[in-house]
Amino acid sequence: MQSLVPKTPSVSAKLARKGVIPAAFLAALSSPLAHQTLERWEGNILYVYADHLAYGLPTYCAGRTDWKATVGTQLTDDQCRAVNKVTLLEYGFAVLECADWNYLTPTRLVALTIFAVNVGKVGACNSQAVKAINSGDIAGGCKLLAYKLDGSPNWAYAGGRFVQGLHNRRKAEYSLCLRKE
Repeated sequence: MQSLVPKTPSVSAKLARKGVIPAAFLAALSSPLAHQTLERWEGNILYVYADHLAYGLPTYCAGRTDWKATVGTQLTDDQCRAVNKVTLLEYGFAVLECADWNYLTPTRLVALTIFAVNVGKVGACNSQAVKAINSGDIAGGCKLLAYKLDGSPNWAYAGGRFVQGLHNRRKAEYSLCLRKE
């Protein structure tokens, strides 16, 4: 049987060129805040299920996806803890790769990582939100996590339909992104 616990990600060459990752950022990705926020919004499902919002993509633990995972496979609490740790590091490293560290705080990194887990690494890194934050517009960038420039909900649609739960999540990420610590 395939192991559903992915390997701990290594630092990419692109990320390594940015320098040593600050200890505060690494601590943030393994913090109770990161784990609790991830599990709050993704749940922590101890079996593989077909996510109907993601066209049947096999999903498990706190939002981990893998087309090769067999729907119905059971996991233990310990396995999901390990999966969630790797997920936070993997998506956090992706955010660190594309974000300007001068405009990150540990809490903002957690918010953007949780956002990336939901919308994908490329979606997050190419988002107007990250681009605005990278330009120094923290308030505007954080707001773009939840609202488009016209004030309508942003990143709150699945299959072309508005999902209130996604909008609630985006508003929570927006709030977390603005926190000073």
